[in-house]
Amino acid sequence: MYSLYLTCEAGQADHLSAELWEAGTEGIRELDYGDSVRLIAGFATNENRAALLAQFAAYAPEWEHEDDIDWVEETKAAWPPREVGARFFLAPPWSIDPTPPGRERIIHNPGLACGTGEHPCTQLALMALEQCLSPGSTVADIGTGSGILSIGALRLGAETAIGIDIDTAALQAARENFELNRLPANLVAGSADCLATECADVVVANINATVLLSMLDELLRITCTGGWLILTGFTEAEVEAIALTLTDPQVLALNEWRCVVAKIF
Repeated sequence: MYSLYLTCEAGQADHLSAELWEAGTEGIRELDYGDSVRLIAGFATNENRAALLAQFAAYAPEWEHEDDIDWVEETKAAWPPREVGARFFLAPPWSIDPTPPGRERIIHNPGLACGTGEHPCTQLALMALEQCLSPGSTVADIGTGSGILSIGALRLGAETAIGIDIDTAALQAARENFELNRLPANLVAGSADCLATECADVVVANINATVLLSMLDELLRITCTGGWLILTGFTEAEVEAIALTLTDPQVLALNEWRCVVAKIF
């Protein structure tokens, strides 16, 4: 077994982990490394060493031969179940931990490349859904990625949750997560412009500030009057640009990441 060591900022770890899964890793271990994060990814063979070192050259890559690591067990240890917000319990498929009373279980596969649910922005969006979503609501999840937010919305009692993404690989990951959760998948290839005006009681988008600002008019268009808009994927420095466009927004925070929640009138 071979190990690829990468050093990155905490905010980059989720994205890098997704790239490593896409590159074929057998498992990933994440360690604190001073003010940074150390990712250790296992690979079964040495044949892609040069390509991997080149692909991740920006993250001080190191390659080592380590026969004594069981990457299956390492992966399980690195992805324990966790409580998120007041209502959710995120658990990988192998977890046998019981769902705590009063919480909704979301099964998520850390081996899927389009988001694991571990990123603070995903958790902020789930917490915002807890605040905004009423049973029977229609939810539009723009840039659905692994589908966790749509799954969370259904667990909270949404009648319909539409997951939309321009990335077909993300949609396939979302389908697999829906299957793990035994929920019907309502997934669309595209963006907000393919949805009808005022079609959703709650619109949630976990992308990044630049993309959110470029599509904000569309996000507002598809949100029902009296509905809620949940935007995340950005840091404190970018909050003002997002919040200025909305009426009386609420800002949620987790580490350096932020989420803006606003009622649409």
